[in-house]
Amino acid sequence: MLRRWDRPDLVGEAPDNVANEVRALEAARAVLGPVVPEPLAADRLGRTVGCPAVLMTCVPGTPVVGDLDVGRLAEPAARLHTADLPGGLTGYRPWFDPDRVAVPRWTHAPAAWATLLDTVRGSEPAGSVAFLHRDYHPGNVLWAEGAISGIVDWVSACLGPAGVDVAHTRTNLALVDGVDAADAYLAAYSALVPGYRHDRSWDARDLVGFVDEDFAGVLAFNTLGAGLDHATLRDRADAYARTLAR
Repeated sequence: MLRRWDRPDLVGEAPDNVANEVRALEAARAVLGPVVPEPLAADRLGRTVGCPAVLMTCVPGTPVVGDLDVGRLAEPAARLHTADLPGGLTGYRPWFDPDRVAVPRWTHAPAAWATLLDTVRGSEPAGSVAFLHRDYHPGNVLWAEGAISGIVDWVSACLGPAGVDVAHTRTNLALVDGVDAADAYLAAYSALVPGYRHDRSWDARDLVGFVDEDFAGVLAFNTLGAGLDHATLRDRADAYARTLAR
């Protein structure tokens, strides 16, 4: 599998992204084994390939969106977050500007969203640093015969609070399958990591990030047959916002 950074708007970031992905693949493979692609070669500046690129092994399997086995989904995340910290990875940073977000115009739960926005504009919760995938969601997990066979897209891997990863998975599940799926994932993860205490303000920050991009990330699941639309996602986002605000 060859990942090529050929979009003009991303080329400036590409050399650092290439280097970070290679480091992340090597470190994650040491923890999780062959479900993580093996990096084979990298061209940070595009001198050979024509643009920055990473060559890696192609792991088998197919993404599953909807009705996931959340217990199995939680296992690799728990192992990653409790592993020794690898060197050389970037530090966590949010994917949205908290000063730029606002209560969505389409919402039927403005009070809940106002509560979430008050939360995300405050300071981030403290937490011990862990090895994060940073984009751990159903589209990046491959399955074969009911088991996870591949975990892909490690370019955003970083070091930061485990709650960042847990929240991102929960938001994806809440938007695809509903709030119960998000809560079931948290219960499964917490059972695997004794002593973990989830700060729900990470959930608020992650959900606001999805709204900030108008659900572009989760709408991409339609290429996998998810059948999602803005109306459905807005209803589920409202339901999740109400739950988090309570």
